[in-house]
Formats: sequence, structure tokens, C-alpha cells
Amino acid sequence: MLSELFAELNAAITDADHYGRLGLRRGCSFDEVALAYKNKLERLKDQGLDEEEESKKIKLLKESYSILSSEEERRLYDWSLARTENPDRYLWPFEVDVTQTPKGTPPPQEPEDVGPTRLVGYFMLGWLILSFVLSIALNR
Repeated sequence: MLSELFAELNAAITDADHYGRLGLRRGCSFDEVALAYKNKLERLKDQGLDEEEESKKIKLLKESYSILSSEEERRLYDWSLARTENPDRYLWPFEVDVTQTPKGTPPPQEPEDVGPTRLVGYFMLGWLILSFVLSIALNR
């Protein structure tokens, strides 16, 4: 039972080879990821595949690009690779060899929608003010 649990803990997060899918080496820069993604898309469209097969391959390329272009997701993916290469040693997600992480800046991510957060904040502030006013008014 314990050995099965240990095997599950050392299992890879994914079986996909995102670096291989884009034709990159580990530790490449974010600029190389974007360039490789664009080149793979162009080559894929030039192959003349049927629409269904092409959409499947484009979806896989987009998945690899999204993981390798996000600093957080790439760190977790590299952590997963480090765990499968050396299963006898447990590594924390942020303990991956820093010499293999890219030094460049990641591409800009989509801005976070702060509207709902502000709405909840204003609601809570209004509720707090209303509760103070009502507690003072009802205690007289």
C-alpha cells in the first residue's frame, strides 16, 4: 500500500513532451518558445493536412506554447520532469535547478479582470457601514 502511494507521488504530472513538441531544448528562453511556436504553426499549415487532424495538432501546439510561455506553469512542468528523472529524491516545485530556467522575461500575460473583486469589496464595505449605522440606530 505504501509503495503504491509512493509510486503515485513520483508519477509525472503529464506524459506530454512539450519541449520536443516545439523542437526546443530545456532551459531555452521565452523568445525561443514564441519563435518555435510560430514556425511550427507555419510548417503545419503548409503540410496540407485535413481540417480535423490539423486542428488536433494545432491544439497540442497551443497547449505546449501556453505551458512553456507561462513562468509558473513552466516551472511546474520542469519540476515534473526533474521528479521523473530522479525518482529517489523528492524535489519541491521551486527547487528545480535554476541554471535550467530561462533568464529572459516571460511574454505578457492577459490582464486580470479586477471588476468582480472590486464589486465584492464595495459590497462588503457597504455591509460593514450599514451594520454600524443600524447597530447605533437600534441601540438608542
